[in-house]
Amino acid sequence: MKSENLPTMNPFGFLKKKTMICSTEAAAISIGIHVLLIVLAGSVVAVRYVQKREAAFKGEVIVRPKLERRQLQMPVKVKSLQKKSARPKITTRMATVSQISISLPQMGADWGGGFDRVNMGERSLSSMGSVGSLGFGISGINFFGVKSKGEKVVFAVEAAKEMMRDDRGGYATYKFAKDRLSKMISELKSATLFNVMFFTRHETVMFNPKLVPATEANKTAVIKWYAQVNASADVGGEIQHMETMYSSQVDYDGSVVEQNATGWTKAAQAAMEQRADNIFILCSGWGTQHIGKENIVKMFETNPDASQEWLSNKGWSPERIAENKKEKKAVEAEARERLAKENAARIEKGLPPRIVPGTEWRDYIEKELKLQLPPIVPRMPVRRVYETEEILGHLEAVYEYCYKPRKLERPKVHMVKLIAEDDSSGNDSPRLMRVAREFDGRFELLRGAETMEDLIKYNK
Repeated sequence: MKSENLPTMNPFGFLKKKTMICSTEAAAISIGIHVLLIVLAGSVVAVRYVQKREAAFKGEVIVRPKLERRQLQMPVKVKSLQKKSARPKITTRMATVSQISISLPQMGADWGGGFDRVNMGERSLSSMGSVGSLGFGISGINFFGVKSKGEKVVFAVEAAKEMMRDDRGGYATYKFAKDRLSKMISELKSATLFNVMFFTRHETVMFNPKLVPATEANKTAVIKWYAQVNASADVGGEIQHMETMYSSQVDYDGSVVEQNATGWTKAAQAAMEQRADNIFILCSGWGTQHIGKENIVKMFETNPDASQEWLSNKGWSPERIAENKKEKKAVEAEARERLAKENAARIEKGLPPRIVPGTEWRDYIEKELKLQLPPIVPRMPVRRVYETEEILGHLEAVYEYCYKPRKLERPKVHMVKLIAEDDSSGNDSPRLMRVAREFDGRFELLRGAETMEDLIKYNK
């Protein structure tokens, strides 16, 4: 057979075609196997999970340890901390609020210039105090060097002639004190409750029978009210004509003073009865703390001849007493005439008039004017002078009566003494200092002077 008669063969093309056929068959077989596996797997899932199985819960008892209940110790700890604390202010203020009636005062025309002090006192102003308990009514005060903070404050200033003596700066110093008091009042917060008192040896007058809020109307009214106190040298020490005269109706147990307090003690008592938390007192000194004038009058009403009987036994007949009074009256008339001439000359020089207190009147006549007064008619010894401990005991009794039942804090009593321009303070300062110390207050000296420049320089 001849080679030229056979068909031409391409071995590589044949192999390529064969390979493609085999690959196609293998892919089809693989796909078929995977589909079969998916169908089988899906059947297993359907059989196991589509069919619902009854739920079965197996309980297991867990034993837990029981803890012993303990009582809460917080109240006991708080109470002990309060006892250790020097200033339990939160407890006191809450007690103050619990004692008051919540009735807001009307701040309209009722508090204006044509005020009625008695009616204002009868209003329930405690709601203003409750506002102050949150801090809104606490005012910072600088009372002639005594710095403190309070929400219920009373200012008590002596009005006796001893406050206007020449060696203490005369009337200029007293006017300076009143002007500074007006500045203190004008700076009080409106929610602060306050009052102002003036006192002499026997009398104490107050702006209002109760504390009033420091509204602008009340500030203006109180400054206008005490403008009449020692408005000039001619009326020094006279407050008997003023309204709202204070008189205590309480016999304090444990006090030998009872209702016989005088001077600054009586003013402090009046302020405590209004339950002030800060009491500021400006005075000329300790003063003569003795049985009140009212009690002396009552004693002589029961036995009007007691004094005359006593004088007769001392050799003072009614005729001798009458002659003595006539002679004394003539000498004193001459002394007043000479004092008036001296004051007229001082006024021409631009100086304030001279003030001669009653306690220095006799020395002025005899030692300075060289006039001879008749002998002093003796007095029946009916006045009992109280010792320092007795005065402190009396103030303690007032505190026990007015503050403790209401669980109020002990009031702070601050004492400021007016002293002479030469810086001599007298020997009664330690007693006043002790009063301030016993009632958590401060004691300061206000040095008098004739000029504003010296007053400011001495009392920086």
